[in-house]
Amino acid sequence: MPLAPCAVPCTARPAAAGLAVARPPRVRVGRRHAPWCSAVVPVSAVGHRLCGAFRRCERRRRGHGRRSLRPASGARSKLVDVEEIELERPALYMVATCGTPGSEPSRWPIGNLSDITLRALQVLREVDVIFAEDTRTTGLLLSRLGIQLNQRLLLPCHAFNEEQAGQSLLRKLRDNQCAALVSDAGTPLISDPGYAVVRAVRQGAPQVPVRSVPGCCALAAALSVAGLPCSRVLFGGFLPSGGAARLAELRSLLRQASTGTLVLYEAPHRLLNTLEMLRDELDAEDARELAVCRELTKRYETVLRGTIDEILMEVREKPENQKGEVVLLVAGRAESERGPAVDAMEVLRILSAELPESRAVALAAKIAGVPKKTLRLAQRARANARP
Repeated sequence: MPLAPCAVPCTARPAAAGLAVARPPRVRVGRRHAPWCSAVVPVSAVGHRLCGAFRRCERRRRGHGRRSLRPASGARSKLVDVEEIELERPALYMVATCGTPGSEPSRWPIGNLSDITLRALQVLREVDVIFAEDTRTTGLLLSRLGIQLNQRLLLPCHAFNEEQAGQSLLRKLRDNQCAALVSDAGTPLISDPGYAVVRAVRQGAPQVPVRSVPGCCALAAALSVAGLPCSRVLFGGFLPSGGAARLAELRSLLRQASTGTLVLYEAPHRLLNTLEMLRDELDAEDARELAVCRELTKRYETVLRGTIDEILMEVREKPENQKGEVVLLVAGRAESERGPAVDAMEVLRILSAELPESRAVALAAKIAGVPKKTLRLAQRARANARP
């Protein structure tokens, strides 16, 4: 919409005594240049800005009212007063990042570009080397954030080269450099590679600090919006892809999370299969609440809540619910539905009187729902404590 004309009459002869010409520059507004006229304003009123259009364009020129989440390259944000602490050298920074957004559901369970933190921006701008799960993805993210590498190294650190990446990182740290470790989206090591790298630093250079730069985490985000109990949480990550191992792992996790909320990550093409397995494993009377959170903080964010049958119906009826990685949450049993607590050591004592020790330990662990190794350690500790 064109701007309103100036209220002050225009003239081509501004040389009259006591007059001055206010000629603001042409300012680009949207795709059009704002039409301006040469307004003759009394000298005493030049600072008063009689022209409303002039005031509006001056505000645009100075940046007032302009909102931009993309930081300028190499410049500090002027929107907030942030205390940027100088990076330590040598040091390893574990930086939580956001996924690179797109028009379609992506392979990351979380990732709005605006989720990046100011501290993460500072670290990524100033570190000497960046280790990334996928250098192509991280390179694109840095470009979207306006961060230039400027001859700095961007090195891979994924599930197939963690040991080599750890040794490379140690060499960088011994050269008094600081490094950042990032995943494709979210917090490093949370169902992402990096454990071997951090362990190598802790063992090979224990004097080097490992600093956390928190931010995006699909686990925490899903727990905060699902509306399920969060006082006790068991995180299972991704289930195995194989059929038998997948079912055995799911049964074990459900048994361990009987009194808390179980959290799983799941790929879109396996979501329906996992929900069907859950329906088969949960008793008809076991009306646990479930939640499916997909595309968290992104354009297609969806949170489904209900019983297993309600969730299955919703996922089957709407194919879009099977796009994008999801976070699956299963609440524990209610207090009224839980059985009596089982004392694993008491069960083991009774079975040991009738069965060989190895068989008794295996059955007691299965009845009590605890790992056999834990039960053996408890048995040895009790035996050593006897006078």
